Amino acid sequence: MKYLILSDIHGNMEALNSVLLELEAESIEFDKCVFLGDLVGYGASPNEVVERVKELEPVAAVRGNHDKVAIGLDDGRDFNQAAQRTALWTREQLSPENRDYIAKLPQGPVEIGDLFQLVHGSPWDEDYYILDWQEALTAFKKSEKRLILFGHTHVPVIWSFHGDELNGEAIPEDDYEISLEEGNRYLINPGSVGQPRDHNPKSGLAILDTAEMKIRFLRVKYRIKGAQKKISEAGLDNFLADRLAVGM
Repeated sequence: MKYLILSDIHGNMEALNSVLLELEAESIEFDKCVFLGDLVGYGASPNEVVERVKELEPVAAVRGNHDKVAIGLDDGRDFNQAAQRTALWTREQLSPENRDYIAKLPQGPVEIGDLFQLVHGSPWDEDYYILDWQEALTAFKKSEKRLILFGHTHVPVIWSFHGDELNGEAIPEDDYEISLEEGNRYLINPGSVGQPRDHNPKSGLAILDTAEMKIRFLRVKYRIKGAQKKISEAGLDNFLADRLAVGM
């Protein structure tokens, strides 16, 4: 089975469109889609993104922190001013149907059979950021799954754990495949579709092949200026548009 792994689209329709068009153009096949949270927030196309993801019919998905604030499940008091303003704007823009779709997204972890689970932030707290080795180690201790797929940080990375040995690897290339070794456990972040934060502005995604036990990380160019223009025309903070060009 090949799973398309998407995370942190954040209302960026230009990025999502480019990702899906690239998969088609390069004949990169997948059987099912999974989503790791944050359909909306920051970007200016919340309804379009939700509609397109609904069309993909994810076999499993979890909610993100921006999803919660956008539909009023969280007050966003921990957000910066730009994020708060965008969340409130998004709340006003979402159609009733799309608001209902987001409201029904479950809190992680969500399990896919015996092999892997989805979380937005971490296995023990959906809003917690896994950023360093201590947090990665805690994730492995809190979950028994061989594979843990997470988002939230917007940075593609893979951590492996075997016995007492923990290793982390940032994804160094725009097309990078890793074999998942027997006996190892893995903590995998595909990166962000709509707002990468690793100084690479290209959209991030991954394809998990459970038959071959490989994961392929990909980066895709998209029309950043188009996404920036929509943010500006919506009256949202220019900071949100500017950061797209530098991947931060």
